Amino acid sequence: RITTEMDWDDLVLNAQTLDQVQDLKAWMEHGPTLLHDWDMKRKLKLGYRVLFYGPPGTGKTLTASLLGKYTGTDVYKIDLSMVVSKFIGETEKNLANLFARAESKGWILFFDEADALFGKRTNVRDAHDKYANQEVSYLLQRVEHYDGLVILSSNFKSNIDDAFVRRFQSIINFPMPSTKERSRLWKQAFPTQLKLAPSVDLTQLSTSYELSGADIMNIVQYCCLQVLKKGKQELHQDDVLAAIKREFSKAGK
Repeated sequence: RITTEMDWDDLVLNAQTLDQVQDLKAWMEHGPTLLHDWDMKRKLKLGYRVLFYGPPGTGKTLTASLLGKYTGTDVYKIDLSMVVSKFIGETEKNLANLFARAESKGWILFFDEADALFGKRTNVRDAHDKYANQEVSYLLQRVEHYDGLVILSSNFKSNIDDAFVRRFQSIINFPMPSTKERSRLWKQAFPTQLKLAPSVDLTQLSTSYELSGADIMNIVQYCCLQVLKKGKQELHQDDVLAAIKREFSKAGK
């Protein structure tokens, strides 16, 4: 189960992505009325299927957590390493157990790095391909009949099987933040207890370095710990630049 201490104001997304997330929130709040009170259950499929795609650290997991937090729904992140099995039939059995447990609870199911399970089906060359394709077909069927919210998360939309894409009610892109969004992320990131020296230029940092929200938080955490460790009174621009360099080197940039 995943939760968050953060609020909607902490989620920094571009206007288009945020609008689509608000549409998803509207389904969570008004879906039961539409299906039951307005008698659309006969005409519409139960549940809602959505794809979040974009680079790591751009807010996909946080969005899923916030949707659960503000609609009073438990969000479960599916560990695909526990679900996918090399033994024939085991993956389907694991999935059947998962959906059976979730169905009666109304959980939001969040499949992170969904390419591992929802990837494109291959041309059948051997028995392994045949069973891999059967797993995808089974999953397609189960996801389609789940009566809650299913979120698939992937770095690339093109990695997801076309048969899944056609069944999504919504496909939401989480791009890298723009300069304007990075500026907001930088301004929100530092704790009020930390004094920033006059040399710290958040506008310059926003303009010069293409970083995700998660990257920025890693940098801020490192900066804060360095200040505490060294017993310094304030944070300087050089300290932040050193932390940015460290973050880029982690990614091999």
